[in-house]
Amino acid sequence: MRLFVSGATSTLRRHPDRDRLGVLLVPAAGNSPKTALDLGLPWAADNAAFSGFDPGAFCGLLARIGRSPGCRFVACPDVVGDAVATLALFRVWAPVLRAVGLPVALVGQDGMERFGIPWDEIDALFVGGSTDWKLGPAAAALVREAKSRGLWVHMGRVNTRFRLRYAHNLGCDSIDGSGFSRWPDQRVPVALRWLAELDGGTWPRQGNDLPELFRGGDPFAARGWEVVSATRSAVGFEVIVRASALRAACPRCGRQTRRPPHKHGTRQATIRDAPRDEIPVRLTFLRSRLRCRACGSVYAEAPSGVRADYPLTVAAAEWLTGAGRGLQHVVAARQFGVTPKTIRHWKRELTTVSTAAT
Repeated sequence: MRLFVSGATSTLRRHPDRDRLGVLLVPAAGNSPKTALDLGLPWAADNAAFSGFDPGAFCGLLARIGRSPGCRFVACPDVVGDAVATLALFRVWAPVLRAVGLPVALVGQDGMERFGIPWDEIDALFVGGSTDWKLGPAAAALVREAKSRGLWVHMGRVNTRFRLRYAHNLGCDSIDGSGFSRWPDQRVPVALRWLAELDGGTWPRQGNDLPELFRGGDPFAARGWEVVSATRSAVGFEVIVRASALRAACPRCGRQTRRPPHKHGTRQATIRDAPRDEIPVRLTFLRSRLRCRACGSVYAEAPSGVRADYPLTVAAAEWLTGAGRGLQHVVAARQFGVTPKTIRHWKRELTTVSTAAT
């Protein structure tokens, strides 16, 4: 199963897993299949009906992508939650898509199982509709029928691990989710790891291929962190980490139960670590949101080794007030991958806090 991502070109270029990625084009972006073709990725196009269909923008998209190779489907205009109106729009727009040489996807909506599906007129089924319908038995039956006919099946609005697993178990060929386009650096590697695990493999931690970062062993293990992935890009090292063990004590009631707290989602925090050989290191910390079994309060992990007042690790703050203290702001900024103004602010504030503490 593939994750189709809208935009996020630089993120797609950084990740080598070409078997699980694809490009999703949308009318408002004004893009073309060139990025997908350059990367050797399949692509598809949505109609943006969920956020408000614009016929002019959609026609502009069709003009840009018509007869381009590698397209898996183009979502025919639809009305969210309304099967009758969606089928009426299909009769209008499907011939237009055919005329410009594009494969047509019918977007499934609530109640569509009660009407005649034009199976012989579509190339793909796009599972849309409300959440209850999308995850219900009617949509699942349509997916099974589409797969038996050899059609491509795509599920939209898949932003959680549960929905990703559900779509994979149904046999969907591809998925998309707005979260992967809004926060691609954080979410895309996580989704790739989930997909690899569902396929019976593991998402490769790329630290062994980065001797500059991992020289002498894992520099993050001593802080109680686990490296999810590490890559080298044009702007430096980009590392995704998470805590090796969950925090057991609730910060509100202070109680520590025998069983670990309930997991209640994940938040991402982007922080800067001390540079490695003058190369910037940007960390994305996957912070678990937890629910206390005793009082029921929800809280996020407070990762060790991270400053609470700045987007910096403790090691980075020590470097700025120690080894990097005498460097010009522009030089330190280059090694952190930030602006000189930011370095000036950090140094001033950290020095003030250190002086006050003594």
